[in-house]
Amino acid sequence: MTPEEDPGQGQRLCLASLESCSSPAPQALHLGPPSEQPAGVVGPEYVGINLPKIQQGPVLIWQSLRGTMEGSLLLSLLILLLSLALGTAGQDDQGDKSGDKIIDGFPCERGSHPWQVALLKNSQLHCGGVLLDERWVLTAAHCRMSEYNVHLGSDRLGDKSAQKIRASKSFRHPGYSTKTHANDLMLVRLNSRARLSSKVKKVDLPSSCEPPGTTCTVSGWGTTTSPDVTFPAALMCSDVQLISSKDCKKVYKDLLGKTMLCAGVPDSKTNTCNGDSGGPLVCKGTLQGIVSWGTFPCGQPNDPGVYTQVCKFTSWIKETMKRYR
Repeated sequence: MTPEEDPGQGQRLCLASLESCSSPAPQALHLGPPSEQPAGVVGPEYVGINLPKIQQGPVLIWQSLRGTMEGSLLLSLLILLLSLALGTAGQDDQGDKSGDKIIDGFPCERGSHPWQVALLKNSQLHCGGVLLDERWVLTAAHCRMSEYNVHLGSDRLGDKSAQKIRASKSFRHPGYSTKTHANDLMLVRLNSRARLSSKVKKVDLPSSCEPPGTTCTVSGWGTTTSPDVTFPAALMCSDVQLISSKDCKKVYKDLLGKTMLCAGVPDSKTNTCNGDSGGPLVCKGTLQGIVSWGTFPCGQPNDPGVYTQVCKFTSWIKETMKRYR
């Protein structure tokens, strides 16, 4: 399948795998790195260099070719790849100087988002999510898997003090479309109850929709660079403003559905990206959006991020939680 092109804007992608969705839908970008690996070094399902694999497989091949022209060329390639990988790892330690931000975002104040969760596939980041109560997490429908490892209670992936709870049941909104990504919402039921504390809290669902111009905060562990990916270990935040449907349709036209919400910063690169899917957009202390899709490369000026507008789904959320409690 070929992703739709928007002249001068880049490809339109939804925030769950780096494969194209059916036209005219945007494409999914929820993938992330193994939590135990440093930022910039990603696993076999992701773009990037896996340093342990470079040290093992190719080196054994070179040993069998040692002394030949092919062996010399392979050794030169290995040295180049190792230099690039080590250079990337060194840049990760430079903080803001290396662009270590959620596409022009900033590190969240520690403990400021106790409702934020990460949905892991084994130990790899799959999507973000938000805790609604001790049993339920809300995320994007395009993040669905057969089983989830849910990380709660820490801003850092891989933190051994974080709560880890398995989940094997999830409930997509019945109106979700894989083609248009309308109603991109899903509830995940935890196999055991989360332990609420100062580090693990429930988010408040909205009683009404916030108007355009409202300042909100989006958070996630998604890549801080694009199109090349650099995944942070610490939770990143970005302050954005809600944008009217009328103004957002000027950018996305018929791609924007009635239950979608746009947010961004005019003339800024600030935006969500790979790995942020399913994460929360919180406005005035209530959950107003769930990260759904955007453009690629991420951070195109004046291309807003697109969210599922939670205020239009509160009845479905509450009824589903009650029915399957």
